[in-house]
Amino acid sequence: MPPYCQNVYVQLDVAIESLIGILRSLNEDDLTARPTEGKMSVGELLAHISMLCEADFRIGSGASQAEMEQFYSAAQPELALPDIERALRHHYAASKQAAERLTEEEWNAPSVSYWGTSYTRFGWLLETLAHLYHHRGQLHAMLVHALRKDPRVPLFE
Repeated sequence: MPPYCQNVYVQLDVAIESLIGILRSLNEDDLTARPTEGKMSVGELLAHISMLCEADFRIGSGASQAEMEQFYSAAQPELALPDIERALRHHYAASKQAAERLTEEEWNAPSVSYWGTSYTRFGWLLETLAHLYHHRGQLHAMLVHALRKDPRVPLFE
């Protein structure tokens, strides 16, 4: 894996470990909290986050909409803390292992999503980092400001 990709994975590792820390600060009742009507509950957001790395890798690899729908259907964890943590670890590891097999040429080749967005594979990796950080911040804000529950987990090194 090129060094510039390895550096992104250092940041993804930090994000994943902080998410695990947040998960471990919660109890099962927290998963049903829905701070904003019509938006995801804490558990639904965590389930989405748990699949995000592998989903984004697949999208960046050119998966079709039908393939992604099948992935989400099969990968959706139960809304229970151990299942969400297991899914988060699994989908991150699967995406990282697949990424380690890519050549530098593949990292720099363009890839088009099923909705038409085109980035290089490295661009998709950056999108994954931004996507994960976005939802981690969203989760943190939900917990702190709506549930008044500060997980006291550092979000950055």
